Amino acid sequence: MSAAFLDKFIPAGCLVLQERLRPVCPKELQVQDEWLHFRSTPTDDKPEDHSYLESLSRDTLITSIRGLSKVTIDCRRLLRYGWIHLTYNHGCGVVRVYVLPDDVDNVTIPRASSILKKDRQSLLSQLDYSTAAWHGRPTCFFVPTTTHPPMFETAASNAELYPPNQEQSLLGIFSRIPPPDPRPEQVEDADVYDAMCSLLDSDVPGLRTTLYPYQRRSAALMLQRETRSQPVLDPRLVKVVDQFGKSWYYDGVTGSAYRGPRYYDRPLGGILAEEMGSGKTLICLSLILATKHIPTRTPEIFHSEASPVRPTVGSMMDMAAACITKHSIPWKHLLGSDSSSGLQFATCSAAVRRNPGFYQLPPQGGPRSARQRYSTDTSMRKIFHSSVSLVLVPLNLLQQWRQEIAKHTVGLRVIVWSSSENQPLPSLEEILDSDILLLSTTQFENLRKTEKAASALSILKQLHFKRCIVDEGHTLGGATNFNKRNMQLIIDELQITAKWIATGTPSKGLYGLDASSDTANGSRDQSLEKIDLERIGSLATFYLKMRPWANQSSETGDTPAQWAHYVTARWPGLIATVNNCLKTTLDSLIIRHPLYELGNVLPVVDKKVVFLEGSYQDRLTLNLFSMMIIFNAVQSERTDQDYFFHPRQRKALLELVGNLRQASFFGGSFFSPAQISKSIETAEEFLKEGKVQVSAEDRALLGEAISFGRLALGNTIKECANRFRDLPIYVQDFPFAAGREWSLDDEEGDPVCTASGMILELQRFLQPLLDAPTALQMMFANGRLALRGQEARTKLIEAQIPAASTPNKVLAGNTELGQDSSSPVKRRATILGRNVQMQQAPSLPTAEVKGTEIAAPLAKTRLISTASAKLSYLIDQVIKYQEHEQIIIFYENDNVAYYLAGVLEILQVQHLIYARGLSPQRRADYVATFNQSSKFRVLLMDITQAAFGLDMKSASRIYFINPVLNPQVEAQAIGRARRISQQKPVTVETLVLKDSVEEVIVRRRKEMTQAEQRKCKSILDDKPIYEWILNAKISPLPGGDGQPIGGPDQMARLQEPQFLFGRGSGRELNHPDEDIVKADDAVVPKKMDAPIYNGVNGGLKRKMMPVQPATVFETSNGVELPKKKVRVAFVGLDGGEKT
Repeated sequence: MSAAFLDKFIPAGCLVLQERLRPVCPKELQVQDEWLHFRSTPTDDKPEDHSYLESLSRDTLITSIRGLSKVTIDCRRLLRYGWIHLTYNHGCGVVRVYVLPDDVDNVTIPRASSILKKDRQSLLSQLDYSTAAWHGRPTCFFVPTTTHPPMFETAASNAELYPPNQEQSLLGIFSRIPPPDPRPEQVEDADVYDAMCSLLDSDVPGLRTTLYPYQRRSAALMLQRETRSQPVLDPRLVKVVDQFGKSWYYDGVTGSAYRGPRYYDRPLGGILAEEMGSGKTLICLSLILATKHIPTRTPEIFHSEASPVRPTVGSMMDMAAACITKHSIPWKHLLGSDSSSGLQFATCSAAVRRNPGFYQLPPQGGPRSARQRYSTDTSMRKIFHSSVSLVLVPLNLLQQWRQEIAKHTVGLRVIVWSSSENQPLPSLEEILDSDILLLSTTQFENLRKTEKAASALSILKQLHFKRCIVDEGHTLGGATNFNKRNMQLIIDELQITAKWIATGTPSKGLYGLDASSDTANGSRDQSLEKIDLERIGSLATFYLKMRPWANQSSETGDTPAQWAHYVTARWPGLIATVNNCLKTTLDSLIIRHPLYELGNVLPVVDKKVVFLEGSYQDRLTLNLFSMMIIFNAVQSERTDQDYFFHPRQRKALLELVGNLRQASFFGGSFFSPAQISKSIETAEEFLKEGKVQVSAEDRALLGEAISFGRLALGNTIKECANRFRDLPIYVQDFPFAAGREWSLDDEEGDPVCTASGMILELQRFLQPLLDAPTALQMMFANGRLALRGQEARTKLIEAQIPAASTPNKVLAGNTELGQDSSSPVKRRATILGRNVQMQQAPSLPTAEVKGTEIAAPLAKTRLISTASAKLSYLIDQVIKYQEHEQIIIFYENDNVAYYLAGVLEILQVQHLIYARGLSPQRRADYVATFNQSSKFRVLLMDITQAAFGLDMKSASRIYFINPVLNPQVEAQAIGRARRISQQKPVTVETLVLKDSVEEVIVRRRKEMTQAEQRKCKSILDDKPIYEWILNAKISPLPGGDGQPIGGPDQMARLQEPQFLFGRGSGRELNHPDEDIVKADDAVVPKKMDAPIYNGVNGGLKRKMMPVQPATVFETSNGVELPKKKVRVAFVGLDGGEKT
């Protein structure tokens, strides 16, 4: 056999035959060191310069080879069709396997056979690739030394070959993505080169903010990736070495082998995955600014050399303008209003505008989507070039984007189309003349829902967008071939040059962690990582259209590649292939800097857990829950379906645990005296009857719970809290010592047990008389003060009378779940109502406060304590820091927000409540108000509303009322304040009540792996927490002897008592929104009264109109301005003249 014949094969590896599998040694095999060649067939006519096995020996050997593995290796077909070549040495029992590469002899040897591909894959997966075996020195006859070809880099750097590295986690590969390294010299287009240089120098015309070095690199690399399609090695192929040290490329899933590399073009776009709060919006805006003068180009597949035929002879100017737009030559920075020279060539600019560039898009084939309600045009479609960037953002971030645009840029023409269905999308001419089309994802998805919206979509389908940026686009990660969101379907219908996703969290497993974590080092949950991998694959396949994952079966000369087969499946024997696929894909798509390269741009975060001693009332309430759990457990024998912890009572148990967590702040409204009494009586009757055998331990538990229940029944403060459904507070030095009528317990004396609602009513009633002691004395003397207090008490009680509703769920032992009879809907409505009325007690100007002398009967009235240790601590903290810092308090339950807001209100602490149920516009207004108004010092935020991307940079102190089990949720909440624009260190405190389930949550959070945390949908999913609740105990009450103590001693005292009158107490405004900063106005300085106007239509001057939901604006020095009006003749895009 000639050497040239073997040169075209890859000397891959060996099959090692055990002694028992070797054939009887005929005469031809007696030469120990000779390698005998297999003929393809018994009659194969090969050159005789090598020795060949006889037919009998050949067939015997092939039979022996088939016995090597459970996977049948049949070499006959592969030999017959020339896909492999084999040699054999009987002395060592080694069969050398030579593989014919798929890129060699394709003309003479077909490679389409699926059967042969399967045979080859089976054969290659069983080979021993060690050099020792190849040279006839196998070290093991049972298991191959190496079952994967050695990596090329490994072989080059080491004398001895060894197998590739162990399997890498998704986070491990993600954390080692190379930092951005833009190369302007690799860009051929001069305009793009200049734009990249301006980004790297932070010298972008119109950019008011100096970029950090990492932001410059990221923006420049984004531009490079969206304009230069760089070849990327097929991720399915691993570069390995053969037995002679030459490189080849191996696909471990299909068994494909190539002598040379196989490349795909990198997708135009990717994922901007910089750290949360590091300025991804600014990076995107700088990219748009740097390229706003560069139009899109005709895709090569649609390029035509034919020149358009005009109905009449055009002028030289029109023909020159048409040539400019046809070849996508940037002109705005030379001729238009963006000219760097300051000169405006109105005539030339108008000529270019009336001769827009376009190309013809042929009808798109393929099946119609099931959600395609309205027919699409099957004729040739005219697509116009543009410089427009389509930006899609979550609805709650729409106004924030507007503010960022106005803050950081000058001269950007922006169209904002809001979610109003009554306003049409601006005309095609207006969109072509803009730089950004900003839409909410909600509005964008609605384009497929109605025929009216479909007309707007038809306008967008006439444009070739420069890029599409989806902010927080990780939500697109759930798409499949048969399940795509409307947003994805619409994007697929549009012509877009580059597609980007801006998110710090491409998948959940990549959030809030780094390479040093357990997950990065291999301790991870395979099922959860599989979900993350599926989401990454979905983004790469269906949105970014990365090949080969987006390959179609209809494509000629290529094969579809299933992400699930190569990456998600995680084949044990294909570690190198899986790692290579994942690494190549992430490196090709993701732009991010490791956290250490960001330097000190992100503020320092000081996190600590504050353990609080619960007040007597705190302990009392928590013990009531323990009492109910004990009653239920013993009387249900821990097996009955009425047992709290029975699988069928999962919903009831979740409700119980939710109420228990709320009770760590305040739970006095849970368990009425009647409910407690009934549970005690049932337990005593259970013991008295003795029908069920009870252990001594359970009998003691039940006895202790009964004793405690009787103690709780006699607690006046607990009874008042339940009757009034409010949090008791104590007020000292009540005006005129007339506190009885304003109290909850109807008791004389000082201090007075009352509630925030009562005090607020008192403040409003006395507000006109703050500085009138004589009038106050008369009001007290004639009984009006007492009468008003009685009316307030009656009103408060009546408001708590529950309407007829479904009875509370009662389980074994007549035990309740702790339901609060206050309507959740009503309580939330109250919270939202407070949002509207929160300014009825504003802080007065300093001069007014100093000039007002509070009447003596009111001057000493102070709040001294509350029933909640957490509330008292928060009040102390807010009062201490509110003057110099703004504060965010995260809560989990509406009742908690209600109680906290009530006390803040009577202390005249300006606050906002960012609750569920707020409209998107109201949310945007609150964010703008909190960030820009110095009056509002505190923001109460439902932790479920701490949305991705929400910027609350004005806050520097954060409090979590309850510990958060999932650190990713906590990090996301902290990220609202931890941003590059933050000027102060961020202090974070988590409040934990001692000897409660919260201590277990904090401990478990430190111990749990990421996989365990992600599996916990609720705290009950964690076994130690579940068992702590299961084995609830009655804890000792403050005082130690179990005897009742005085009311004031049952409360949590404030470190500094707070005065209740003055500072604008009880004062109401003329309008509830007087101090609210409207998000639409947040980008306009208050000294300017000019509204934002709609822009011009095709350059024609028209009457200014008030702002509409579809808003066109231009930025100048951080201010949104009306678009510049230019009087030009404009020829419509359909060829007709506009007049």
